[in-house]
Amino acid sequence: MDHTKVLKRAWEILKQYRVLWIFGLILALTTASGGPQANYQLGRNDIPPEYQFDIPEGSSFQDIIELLARRLSGGAWQPNVGLIITFVVVLFVVILALIVISTVARYVAETSLIRMVDTYEATGEKFRFRQGWKVGWSREAWRLFLMDLAIFIPVFVGVIILLGVAALPLLLWTTGDKASGVVGTVAAIGLLLLAIFVIIVVTTLLELLVRFFRRVCVLEKVGVGDALRQGWTLVKQNWKDVGLMWLITVGISIVWGLVMIPVAFLLVAAGALFGGGVGLLARALAGLAMGNIGAWIVAALVGLPVFVLVIAIPSAFLGGLKEVYLSSAWTLTYRELRTLKGLESPVVAEVRYTPEFE
Repeated sequence: MDHTKVLKRAWEILKQYRVLWIFGLILALTTASGGPQANYQLGRNDIPPEYQFDIPEGSSFQDIIELLARRLSGGAWQPNVGLIITFVVVLFVVILALIVISTVARYVAETSLIRMVDTYEATGEKFRFRQGWKVGWSREAWRLFLMDLAIFIPVFVGVIILLGVAALPLLLWTTGDKASGVVGTVAAIGLLLLAIFVIIVVTTLLELLVRFFRRVCVLEKVGVGDALRQGWTLVKQNWKDVGLMWLITVGISIVWGLVMIPVAFLLVAAGALFGGGVGLLARALAGLAMGNIGAWIVAALVGLPVFVLVIAIPSAFLGGLKEVYLSSAWTLTYRELRTLKGLESPVVAEVRYTPEFE
């Protein structure tokens, strides 16, 4: 297998097939692990004296919230239990809806990326966004979700059992013998390190296998069980080529992470500049109509979203390009391995250009 050819072709697809960027962006947004983080310890001296107030000892969380609310409102605030309950219920429903929408978008986008790249290689045909979404909105997207459940649940249970077994020697402390407890602690630490090593190896292997499980499921249109069996067979028969491609993609991810470090600093600086500027402007305008505390609250409510957006939008876009490139590389790898076995690459996309999509 020519790995260089695959990587170059994936780069060409990334440059030429720009509608894929949208699906990569969706995938990046729905699988994001987080962004730049910063820690700062806020001290009492950082708060202007007019905003400071003391919290009585033994105050509950509700007492603190009520005290803060009365301080901000000049003592006129009274808790409305019905309103609070309504807010909590609405917040829960909104979060649940966002989780469902995000999950659906993630699996549809992943299915679309795989099918669109495969079809482009097989026929040279490029889909528009609506067509790409249509080929992703399929039974195979649902099967990818079920596949993740079929893999995640046993792995999660296995990890819990493995960690539980590693902690068993700690029960020697219950004997009352200090020497036995020390021996048990040492044994538990050793078993824990071994368990962590096993978990890393298993999860790494699964991460590699899942890339082929998904492509078998999407491109061959088979069920979860058949996808697992065929994907395992394909990897086992071509483990050298697959392993080398995995090492290459790991290297690409490491280089990408290093490149993103200065980019992250630049984005944080830009976010602080724009968000702080907009926040100060909002504070100045709000100060004409309300008190000092209210004006600063308005500044935070206006400036913080700007700060987050300045960081999140470019980060998500760049992350989407990475998702497109890696997904394309693995789809091309799958096609190459099938070709080496003398198998014809499946053309699975069923949507073609019609006046409906013009």
